[in-house]
Amino acid sequence: MKYVNYLPGVVLLLPTAVAAAPVVQQPGTPGAVGPMVEESVPAGSPTRLLVPVIRSGRVYGDVLADLYADGQIRYERVTLLARLSNLLSADGQRQFSAALPNDAMLSGSDIERAGVTLRYDPSLLEIYIEAIDPQIAALQTLGSAVSEEALPITLEPSRTSAYLNVIGDFRVDEVNELQTPGLLLTGAVRHRGVVLEFDGGIDSEIAPGGGFYRRYARVVYDEPQLKRRWTAGDVQVSTLGLLGGVFVGGVGVEKGRRVFNEFGPLTQIGSQEILLDRDATVEVLVAGRQVETLQLRAGSYDLTQLRAEYGGRDAQLFITDVTGRRQIADFDTFLDPGSLAPGETEYSAALGFVPDGFGNQPTYTSSPAFSGFYRRGISTRLTLGGAVQISEIAQVAGAELIASPRAIPGRFDLGLALSTGQGFGIAGRAGYSLRWGDPDIGRQFSVNAEYRNAGFATLIDQINLGRAETFTLTANYSQRLSERTALVVGGSWFEREDFRANRTVFADVVHYTRNYRLTAGVEYGQDFVGEGFGIRVAISIPLGRSTRADASYNSRRDEFRALASRSFDDQVGSWGYDVGIRQSQGNSSVDASGTYVGNRFFARGFATSSGRGLDNISDNPNARVQVGTALGYADGLLGIGRPIVDSFVVAAPHEELEGREAVLGSSVQIGRPDALSGDLGAALSGRLSSYNRQTIIYDLGGDGAGIDIGSGIETVLPPYRSGYRLTVGSGLTVTAFGFLNLPSGRAELVAGTVTSSDDPEFETQPFFTNSAGRFAIIGLKPGYTYEVRLLDPVGVYRIEVPEDSEALFQLDEIMIVPSGGEQE
Repeated sequence: MKYVNYLPGVVLLLPTAVAAAPVVQQPGTPGAVGPMVEESVPAGSPTRLLVPVIRSGRVYGDVLADLYADGQIRYERVTLLARLSNLLSADGQRQFSAALPNDAMLSGSDIERAGVTLRYDPSLLEIYIEAIDPQIAALQTLGSAVSEEALPITLEPSRTSAYLNVIGDFRVDEVNELQTPGLLLTGAVRHRGVVLEFDGGIDSEIAPGGGFYRRYARVVYDEPQLKRRWTAGDVQVSTLGLLGGVFVGGVGVEKGRRVFNEFGPLTQIGSQEILLDRDATVEVLVAGRQVETLQLRAGSYDLTQLRAEYGGRDAQLFITDVTGRRQIADFDTFLDPGSLAPGETEYSAALGFVPDGFGNQPTYTSSPAFSGFYRRGISTRLTLGGAVQISEIAQVAGAELIASPRAIPGRFDLGLALSTGQGFGIAGRAGYSLRWGDPDIGRQFSVNAEYRNAGFATLIDQINLGRAETFTLTANYSQRLSERTALVVGGSWFEREDFRANRTVFADVVHYTRNYRLTAGVEYGQDFVGEGFGIRVAISIPLGRSTRADASYNSRRDEFRALASRSFDDQVGSWGYDVGIRQSQGNSSVDASGTYVGNRFFARGFATSSGRGLDNISDNPNARVQVGTALGYADGLLGIGRPIVDSFVVAAPHEELEGREAVLGSSVQIGRPDALSGDLGAALSGRLSSYNRQTIIYDLGGDGAGIDIGSGIETVLPPYRSGYRLTVGSGLTVTAFGFLNLPSGRAELVAGTVTSSDDPEFETQPFFTNSAGRFAIIGLKPGYTYEVRLLDPVGVYRIEVPEDSEALFQLDEIMIVPSGGEQE
């Protein structure tokens, strides 16, 4: 069944789909207001919708639903059972069906009593499956096996596709002078499974002289069925967490579940170092609350100071780069390995030349190097791994163990690595985590320790300026005190021979309500601030669906922060902002940022200023504006839109639908599209993620009443850096409608077929009338003739569509004389 939009936000059932528009009554046809649509909706009568059912981000098809003016919604029994069939066991389907009332339309409470909880979102016109009774739920397979998705793939990627992100970077420095603008260029070309991807730009501040620089350029070939990726060029592969990241100029291969997770902006490259491959906003989150925002240029950074201040406090880094790509990383361990299923393996190997710097672009030494890594799931309770790195300067070997012994509850994570070449080096890590007791109380405990001596060096450490003996210890305990209150106790100990030691213990009580989240606690610390006790309090208040206010105070650090923020999404016209102020030990700073999501561009602006005290807060101002756009090409179709993260789709209306708009997005029915076509060409949406099954929802805007747009939804499984071409609508632009009469009166509930003798593309379709004798035939072309043949009573009539016909072709009253006669 396809759908047709006739009223904003309402989906009315017809045998095929046509685009949305109201029908204007014409003189001489009393009561004709549109095909198969009642003239008016009486008070208290429902509006019928076709609404997608979603669970865990996946669409399971559409359910027919009736929406009432008071907000109540009822679901059609037949389509609901069909959509839930893959989520219920065989016995569960029978049990669920038997528990439902024997009615055509069901209420949410009827369905919940039978074992399934649904939630309807009126803003997005979507139904979410909140819970399924375990007694009726289908058996789910855990482990490495990839489950088969129920929805078949309906659209294949283009054989050849390419995209280019172009981002202008405008900066004002502390003396209020506009610096020379920079240009960031990122993109990829894909042909028959081979991808060339690149990241660089033109910026005289980053690369004096010619101004051109390269972050990376590489060729990628994937074997998704084997979970394996081959790369050549500026190669990045994973290894043991103790050994940091691996970068070489050469060739590499990597296999594992994490391989096809897109590269994030942030990568660990050493014991305390990270690498940002693009300019980014980095937010430090503690227990989900933003405590610090950093505007960073691409390059390598030492985390020593931040880890000393926030280590062991459930801290995370939330990174947003200039293309809108986002990544969230645990603060203490960026490459945290998980246990593998029995027999599952992960490995990587890279051969090439080690970089000797990450200035404006990677440069490489002349000595070769090799990195190898292997992990395997031995059993459900044991995973083992090992790695080696060999070069002229450094030789490294490491091993790790992840175990959950039967005799001892909890999980152990142990690692050890040794290095030679620049003296003897040793590094070790030990971790233990445990959850126990009543699930409603949620007791959790974890402790992690890591040590590296000054002589420990890996391949990536060759570019670091220096190494030092380092020790880190963190511990946390948490539990619920009530349904809305939790206790968190923790501590951290950080030492580095060239850095002042940091020791902190704390205890927090967190209370949640619908209107706020309040955190209050005490801490004791010995660090760069000094030694002593202090209190800390923080509050977060939601001010709406996407807006919140946060404030916090720490007496020991004499630090106050306040923040107001509004989040944005990836739909045209969305916008967001962050405005914050911070005061700490006499230093004051204020920062603000804003984001706007346009149809063809993405804009972000930042402004900061700081000084000694509030009176001098304007002493050190900085400002920056970045405006990005993208060109996407797929099998001959070019689109302009916002910067592309991974894969994309370009969509345009059929060539015979001049003046109409192709509309992309899951919220097209409520006027919040992801992308629109127009004077600048095809619509471009660049938020498809590779190797994840997802849907592309589309519609036709403009004056498109009665136009066949197809199913309105495509299911895709994008390969890496792929592009899709989508044509919305077809040459079948006319819908004919009217009333059919017999000598005895209206032709109620009669059936037949529709054929054409001169339209070679027209396929025979069923014909029927409703109880008022009204009918509609869609998918007709101007200038062609079509015949309707009734089955009972037998009769034939012909429809000739004028060359200049509108999309909605309203017919006069048609009289059929049963005897095989032909009327026009």
